[in-house]
Amino acid sequence: MENFIVVLTENRHLGLLAVPYLVENMEETPSLSLNEKVDTSNPDKYDYSFTKTELDILKVLNKLNDKHLFNIYSKDKTIKLFYNNLDEKKLTDIIRPHIEKYMALCFDLLAGAPNIPVYFKDAKYSNLYKSDRINIYKEIAEPVFYFTLSEDGITYSLKIKIKDENLTLTYKKPLVICHEPCALLVKNVLYRFKDTDSKKFIPFFEKSEVNIQPRSVPTYLETFVSNAIKSHHVVHEGFDIIEDKTKPKAILSVEQNISQIPVLALKFKYAQKEYLANSASNIALQLNENEGKYTFIKYKRDIDWENNIVDFIEDHGLIKESGANFIPNNQNDSNAVKELIDWINKNYDILSNEGITIKQGNLDNNYFLGNFSCEFTTNKSKDWFDLQMRVVVGDFEIPFLKIRKYIIAGRNEYVLPNGEVFLIPEEWFSNYADILTFAEEKGGSIKLNSMYYNLLKTEIPTYNHTDFKSTLEGKDNKVPQGLQASLRPYQLQGFKWMNYLHNNNFGGILADDMGLGKTLQTITLLLKIYEESQLEDTEIEQIQQLNLFETSNLEGFNISGIPTSLIVMPTSLIHNWLNEFKKFAPSLKIYIYSGSKRLKSRELGKIIRHYHVVLSSYGVVRNDIEYLKNFHFHYAILDESQYIKNPNSKIYDAIMQLNCNKKMVLTGTPIENSLSDLWAQMNFVNEGLLGNLTFFKRQYIAPIEKSNSEEHEDKLQKLIEPFVLRRTKEKVAKELPPVTEQVMYCDMTPEQKKIYESEKSGIRNELLKTFEINGLEKSTFLALQGLTRLRQIANHPVFVKSDYKGESGKFNMIVDNLENIVNEKHKVLIFSSFVKDLDLLEKELNKRKIKYSKLTGSTTNRQEVVSAFENHKDCKVFLISLKAGGVGLNLVSADYVFLLNPWWNPAAESQAINRAHRIGQKQNVFVYRFISTETIEEKIMKLQEHKSKLADTFINSNNPFKNMNETQIKELFS
Repeated sequence: MENFIVVLTENRHLGLLAVPYLVENMEETPSLSLNEKVDTSNPDKYDYSFTKTELDILKVLNKLNDKHLFNIYSKDKTIKLFYNNLDEKKLTDIIRPHIEKYMALCFDLLAGAPNIPVYFKDAKYSNLYKSDRINIYKEIAEPVFYFTLSEDGITYSLKIKIKDENLTLTYKKPLVICHEPCALLVKNVLYRFKDTDSKKFIPFFEKSEVNIQPRSVPTYLETFVSNAIKSHHVVHEGFDIIEDKTKPKAILSVEQNISQIPVLALKFKYAQKEYLANSASNIALQLNENEGKYTFIKYKRDIDWENNIVDFIEDHGLIKESGANFIPNNQNDSNAVKELIDWINKNYDILSNEGITIKQGNLDNNYFLGNFSCEFTTNKSKDWFDLQMRVVVGDFEIPFLKIRKYIIAGRNEYVLPNGEVFLIPEEWFSNYADILTFAEEKGGSIKLNSMYYNLLKTEIPTYNHTDFKSTLEGKDNKVPQGLQASLRPYQLQGFKWMNYLHNNNFGGILADDMGLGKTLQTITLLLKIYEESQLEDTEIEQIQQLNLFETSNLEGFNISGIPTSLIVMPTSLIHNWLNEFKKFAPSLKIYIYSGSKRLKSRELGKIIRHYHVVLSSYGVVRNDIEYLKNFHFHYAILDESQYIKNPNSKIYDAIMQLNCNKKMVLTGTPIENSLSDLWAQMNFVNEGLLGNLTFFKRQYIAPIEKSNSEEHEDKLQKLIEPFVLRRTKEKVAKELPPVTEQVMYCDMTPEQKKIYESEKSGIRNELLKTFEINGLEKSTFLALQGLTRLRQIANHPVFVKSDYKGESGKFNMIVDNLENIVNEKHKVLIFSSFVKDLDLLEKELNKRKIKYSKLTGSTTNRQEVVSAFENHKDCKVFLISLKAGGVGLNLVSADYVFLLNPWWNPAAESQAINRAHRIGQKQNVFVYRFISTETIEEKIMKLQEHKSKLADTFINSNNPFKNMNETQIKELFS
């Protein structure tokens, strides 16, 4: 009787293969009679009834037969020539990966069919024996990596987790059946692995552990250990692995694809890491080092959330172009930029509400993205209509006469004062072009002859995309005296807005981005309310979780006039709110109504009336609403109010039963899925404003979400605008004055260039020798030293040659520009990564009698130095080393920034610029980058401009050679 078997056997051309056979089982002999090798391309010719699994195995193994491989990989005339001409590299790099891919599929099938025998035939023997049968372990084996970090380096070992046991490989003579994905044969059992290659196992065939020297620890952690943590189970000691559950953010970046067509690249940002939407890894890692202690921050990508973002932007008019790139569904290449920017601006608020950030990449122009408005009004005067058009784009107002010329001429690109290009919406042309064409300029105003009255018959819509901003001033908007914080301008604006709603008995939705201080703005409002009701002093603990037996402690304490307020939030935020109250408004008394021991009785009212604010959770309010609805609160405030977005939920029903004077909600995402989310929250704060839910669905949700009706969207926006305050971090940043950046290219002096070229030649020759003798890894330190030396010469040769008497082209240009700026009464910050740079400038400033401040790592009176620069008008120059002054300084008296040398990480430059360009800065800021031409500095700049792979190395690391190959390093020194 014939049986179907699979034999692992050595092919003299291709290496180890899985081959199907039909065999006859001879019970009286230890060997098997291989009747016939099965022709995988034609199993029907055999007088054997193959099972479905056997046929599936033959279909997979057909991908490994001679004919199939010949057709795919050979241009030779015959299979014999194909094998004769097959070189080792092609076999290893191309053909074996193909073979092992289908070998792995075959093993997967065999693991689920233990009745199909599998044998391993040793190449030394001609016969196949029954004792050669092997078992395929049914489950995917899991490698477990053990890393121990100590002063002596890293000790690394590996075991295989099998059920509840760990299998070691050492001295068991494992055999690699497949390299990737790896399959190992250990004592007649074949183990399969996913996402693991054999290189990780082979070192442990002969030894139980691998030792990594201390000098290689950072690189090893960054590469091998990092990859192991991403894909496998890791047992670690001596370093930490922390899972960060920070809520990710979505970014749409305006960039150009490989065909130079503008697209929106979708990226997801987890903490500080950004990933393209189509990147494969589900785990992201960030390695941090602090005083020799290493910590891996592990981010698990939220694939469901990412898919929802993709669905969201596709629902709003984007289609996938390729990879992570999207374009508007009506985009054509001839007008691609306009249609792309148009889509962004039309959907800007929707994207912001969804938490999607817009950024600009490598377009020819820097386009304006954000909110804009156009107000068009007419006044009848005898035979004329006086026309007024007020156009506001971001922080800029465009003069009527200028915008009129653009609309008449059909020009849609208007350059704003900050250099951004504003694309005039197509609707403005269709609505206003005829009117403005027939209008005349008379005495500085625009008039339309009354004969053209027909052009004005149709109501002219206004396009208002600006947030509501309360401009009321006076005593009612003064910050309460007891507030232990200084409000930023946008926070003050938010408080005034909330106070305006409070005074007019309106509810509101504060929908600021996370991190902008919604909690602080709310505390400020509550403190003002209770402060005006004359807060009483008390010796009672501010924060207590009371029960029935503690009520006697409250005798004699009473808050007069205004009832207690209630803030409802997710349970995890209660202690955060508690700490914020203690920090910013310690005079307010806070009661926590939470936990299993909370008081559920009408007696609760006797307790909470002695407190200003009660903190509770959505779950508690839902469960205890029968008690809570009997109490009268002053304010009911919901934090993370998207919790009530479902109007059919029990939480929503409970919240609506709260009895209070006023309402406010806080959320960063007022609309998560549908406009019904907005209705639920708005109906809580201003019940009836948007009608009942049936009316709202018919009047707004259907036309806006299904038909994309801009008319209905505008009507809804006008309804809710006074009651919703939404600020993103991008909008807050736009309140700052513009930054103008310029690269100052400096020619080296002849003597400087001679020294530079001589040094470069010597470094290059030394590197070539080192590469040849020691290889790449041991040569990068020398390359880094050489690179630093060339950077110093590009600044001034005296840094490396103390006897140098010549000049420096860059130094001369710096001094010339510096003198002009000082003479014009400006203040300037000068940053350098080399303290020697600052020392040289210091001598020049002393010689020219220019007053200055200086801050380096050796400065001990840091605050005095900063104050001297900020508070003395005659102190015009501040010399700052990058290490000492990159962060933690507020230097808004300066309006010029000099960056004397390029740094590998642009974030350092950004931090330096932000010393002057920050909240409080009233002047335009000018940034000069000084670059010596035909030097290493210029090469780095060009690499960064082109965003090449090499530039990424410079951007992301202080060691630019970390991920560079030998050819790239040589090119840098050419």
